[in-house]
Amino acid sequence: MTEPAILAQATQLIRDGQRREAVDRLMTALPGLGEPWQRKARSLAGLAWYFEGRHAEALGMFQAAADGSEGPEDWFNVAMAQVQVGDIEAAHAAWQRCFDLSYQHQDAPESSTFFQKKLILAEALLTAGHPDPRGLDLVERQLMGFFTHYRITDPSYWAIRGVPAFDDVLGLTRRYYEAMGRSRAEWEACCAAIAPTVDEEGQTVLEAAREAFTAPS
Repeated sequence: MTEPAILAQATQLIRDGQRREAVDRLMTALPGLGEPWQRKARSLAGLAWYFEGRHAEALGMFQAAADGSEGPEDWFNVAMAQVQVGDIEAAHAAWQRCFDLSYQHQDAPESSTFFQKKLILAEALLTAGHPDPRGLDLVERQLMGFFTHYRITDPSYWAIRGVPAFDDVLGLTRRYYEAMGRSRAEWEACCAAIAPTVDEEGQTVLEAAREAFTAPS
């Protein structure tokens, strides 16, 4: 089945910053599209609104796209928009749906890997002012485990596997500790636990992150 040309056209308009034009064209074409193209059109319209900063409109489009969908990406988009509108519990529920579907449909189309999604969501939660243990767990346990288990922190090694860089994961972990009011002693303990499990390159990154901690002692 050939993808309708409007979808590629709208994608290019979004990349070019012509987001409202993309939405207008997608909504005009929508009644004449069949499934799954209507779902993709709504998802693209959601992305256009999201990047335009109109998160409520984005959420509506993403929810319509995710209705009945088994695609992890659809539910990840819903979670990200819900973070932006402040519906944090719903965002975590949508993320759980994305999480489950990512294991059930490992060959599903995606714009970022499952592991990259964890970092993106954790970053969004923190930036939106909603750091909590669930967001911290995404980086401190779920992503950090790659580096501490395999004892490899080379970014190129992990990039081809779709895993975020050690520097990014550790840096976001530090920022969560700071935002959640964790003490310097707690951060030192975290770093001390990681230190024996990473390579020399990781040790250098770890020392810089240890010193960068800014919360009260």
